Amino acid sequence: MRILAALAVGNNLRLTILVTLVLILSFTFTGFLSSAYTRQKESRGREHYDLGQAALGAGDLQQAIEEYRKAILFLPDNSDYSLSLAIALVDSGRLAEAESHLQELLEGNPTNGVINLMLARVAAKQNKPNQAVDYYQRAVYGYWPQSNLSGRRAARWELVDLLQMQNRRSELVGELMQLYANAPDDPKERSKIGFMLLQYGATSNAIEVFRDLARENPKYVEAHHGLGKAYFDSGDYLAARREVQQAIHLDPRDKENVQLLALANAVIAIDPALPRLSTANRLARSRALLERVLRNLGKCILANGGQLAAPLQQRIDGANVLLTSKAKAADDYLFQLQDTAQQLWKDKNDFCSNVEPDEALDIVLTRLGQ
Repeated sequence: MRILAALAVGNNLRLTILVTLVLILSFTFTGFLSSAYTRQKESRGREHYDLGQAALGAGDLQQAIEEYRKAILFLPDNSDYSLSLAIALVDSGRLAEAESHLQELLEGNPTNGVINLMLARVAAKQNKPNQAVDYYQRAVYGYWPQSNLSGRRAARWELVDLLQMQNRRSELVGELMQLYANAPDDPKERSKIGFMLLQYGATSNAIEVFRDLARENPKYVEAHHGLGKAYFDSGDYLAARREVQQAIHLDPRDKENVQLLALANAVIAIDPALPRLSTANRLARSRALLERVLRNLGKCILANGGQLAAPLQQRIDGANVLLTSKAKAADDYLFQLQDTAQQLWKDKNDFCSNVEPDEALDIVLTRLGQ
C-alpha cells in the first residue's frame, strides 16, 4: 500500500509539473502572439500616418485626412495621430468635425498649447471672437514641448491679430508688451511691436521699445525713425528732431524721415508752448504762428476768388495791425497773438476746405486750444 501511495504521489507531481509547463508555454505563446499583433498594429498605423504626412506635404488634404483616419483605426489612443487629423480638418474647412476631435483631445490634456491653439483657430473661423480669445490665451499660457517653444509666440501673434480686428485696444497693448518682454534679439520684430504700439496710441510704451532698440542697435535706422515718431506723437518735438536727424544721417535717402524732420522743424518754429523757452522766444514763435496762419488764409482767399465777408476781412486787418504794434505787456501780447491765430484758423477751416492742409499749424493750434 505504501508503495502504491508513493507511486500515486509521484504521478500527481509529474502531472502538476506537466500542466504547469503547458500553461507557461501557453501564456508565453499567447503573449508572443499578442505582442506580434500589437507591433503589427503599430506598424500599420505608422505606415498610414506617414502616408498622411506625405499627402499633406504634397498639398492633398483629402488624402491626408483619409490616411490619418486609417492610422487612428489601428492606434485609436495615439494623440499625435488624432491631432494631425484635427489640424487637417481645420485646414480643409471641416470645422465642426475638427472641433469634435479637438474637444475630445482637450479633455485628456486641457493645458496642451497646440490643442488650445487649434480650438482658437476654429472659433475664430466660426466668428466666435470671445471664445477664440479665451482659447488663444489658454494656448499662450499652456504647455509647449521644448522642441516647439516658438509655437507659443506664434499663438500670441495670432491673438494680437484677432484683438486688432476686434479693436480691443487695451488687451492688444497688453499682449504687445508681453511679446516685447519675451522678444528675441530680432530688431525687425521689436520694431514691429513698437510701430503697432504707436498705431494704437500707446506712445509711452512705444518710446520704451524704440529707446531700448536704439541703445542696443545704434546704427539701426528704424530704431531712430520709430523713436522720432514716438517722441513726435508725445509732443516732444525737440527730441523727435534729434532722433530723426540721426535716422537721416544713417540713411539720407529715406523720404519719410526727411518729411518728418521738415514737419518737426515747422512745429518747433511756431510753437510758443515748447518747454524752457524764454519770453522773447515765446513771443517770436507766437508772431511766427500768426504770420503762418495769415499766409495760409491768403492762399485760401485766392483759391476762392478773393471774396471775403466783412467780419473776416476786419479780423485779418486787425491781425496785421497786431503784428506791427508794440506791446507794453508781454503776457497780454502773447495771449492776443495766439488767440487771434486760433480765431483766424477757425475762420479758415469754416471758409474753405479746398486748400492743402498745414499739418504744423493744425498740431500747434490744437495743442494751444486744449
